[in-house]
Formats: sequence, C-alpha cells, structure tokens
Amino acid sequence: MKKTGALVLFLLSLALAQSVQEILDRVEKNLSTPWQAVVQGRVETPSGAEALLVRVYALPQENLFRLEFQKPASLEGNFTVITEKEVWNYLYLTNQLVISPKEKAQVQGLGFSPQGLGDVKALSERVRLQLSGEVRLEEGVAWKLLGQAREGEGFARVELYVLKADPRPVRFVFLDEKGKVLADLRVVSFSRASLKAQDLKRYPRDAQVVRR
Repeated sequence: MKKTGALVLFLLSLALAQSVQEILDRVEKNLSTPWQAVVQGRVETPSGAEALLVRVYALPQENLFRLEFQKPASLEGNFTVITEKEVWNYLYLTNQLVISPKEKAQVQGLGFSPQGLGDVKALSERVRLQLSGEVRLEEGVAWKLLGQAREGEGFARVELYVLKADPRPVRFVFLDEKGKVLADLRVVSFSRASLKAQDLKRYPRDAQVVRR
C-alpha cells in the first residue's frame, strides 16, 4: 500500500509539473485572436500605494499590445506599446516616446515591467512558474500559478490566476523578496475586439522620440 501511495504521489507530481505548460498553451490558444480588457487594482509606486487602472488592447498574432494608463494620476495619459522586440513608453507630461529593448523596459513611475499584463507567454519567459493548485474566485474556478522572477524584473515573485472555464489570466499579484505586495491586479471587462495594428501603434505626431 505504501508503494502504491508513493507511486500515486509521484505520478501526481509529474502531472502537476506538466500542467503548467499545458495551461500556458491553453491560454495562448484562447487568446490568439484580438481582445481587450481592463486591469485594475492597487500598486506600490515611489509615492506609496495607489489605484491602478489600465486599458489593454491585444493583437497576439502580431505580438502587439497597447496599455493605456488612466490611474494613478501620475501615469494618466501615458501609454505603453509592446512590440515583438521593443517597448514604447509615451510620457504625456513631456510628450516623449521612449523606445527601449523589450528585455529591459519598465514603466516610469510604476517600478516593474507591465508586459505580462497582456502577454502571459512573455511573463513565463521571465519567471519560473509552478502550479500551486486551484482556487475559487468571483469569475469561477482558477488555476493558481506561482512564479520566481529573474533578477532585475522589479519584483521577486508573482502569483498568476488563470480561469479554467475560459483560459485567461484574471488576477496578478506581484511581490518583492520579503513577500510585500507590490501590485494586486484583476483583469475585468474582457471581450473580443476588432483591432488594427496602426491603431495600437499610434502616438502624437509632435512627440519627441527617444531611443535608449
């Protein structure tokens, strides 16, 4: 009986290990067509905890994502465009478009890269994800994935909640190395959308373009 129990636990551990990639594959397939959503919650900024509200527009097949910031007030009017190789950060107050390589880009005043908010595949390339189990959220039953971030990401760990019935992220929790919550964000108002690349890439014609 002991051997049988040990075998069951071993097989279960293998199944859980394999499920992470399976979950990510389901999310990628489910979110392969254009969509939009709102990300809202609380985030730690240099001036303290503040409300965050971001509208996300996604063209996954073109590896193109746009995040428009409405809260906090310090980021209102700013937006971020994530392309296959670059991140464009538009700063409303200075009318600058700051273009950086994707691997080192962050949002000024936010403290961590927002890439994972629209692109779970990008997030999985920067953290080591493990399946922690299942939890029940307002949206329904969700998988809970835990991730350990690489150095320099602006956060140490992440909790990612993926809806089972409609495989997509519904909550992100970013933490520092001491376990302090840097951001607790929910994805709401999700819908399929008709989007064009030129709309996601638009920025003011008179903006100063700066490459870093």
